[in-house]
Amino acid sequence: MEKELLYKVAYDEAVRALSEQQAEIDSFRTRAGMLLSAAAITTSFLGAQSLQGGNVSLSAWLALMTFGGVAALSLALLWPYVWQVTMDPLEVVSTYVKSEHPVASEALHRELIHHMHASYLRNREGLDLLAVLFQMASGLLALEIALWLVAIAATA
Repeated sequence: MEKELLYKVAYDEAVRALSEQQAEIDSFRTRAGMLLSAAAITTSFLGAQSLQGGNVSLSAWLALMTFGGVAALSLALLWPYVWQVTMDPLEVVSTYVKSEHPVASEALHRELIHHMHASYLRNREGLDLLAVLFQMASGLLALEIALWLVAIAATA
């Protein structure tokens, strides 16, 4: 009975780990949307000031290119990737419960733990990529703002 309880604890931790990953994914998507909004607002306000005279400076062109980079990276963050955070309950029932040889709850927990761990590792790779994309987009936004300010100063 104690082994069954230990598997249940491990199972609960695996569920919690995948739930935290789902929250992390949602957080990246929310922040990417905000980053894209900030870049668009920056471009519309600072770009309008910079381009008022009709003379487009090199820094204005570079700022427009960095805006394009922020937009592309933000859209890559918002892209609907396939994440594995759950297992199909009907598959669990058909494989482990209604099969010719139903498994004990201890074995079921063990199998689901292995499945969730594999999902966790696959998701971790994707989340690491999202973190890099977000850092790049944030850096480009800072560069975009600086370039727009240089372009505005050049027109003054």
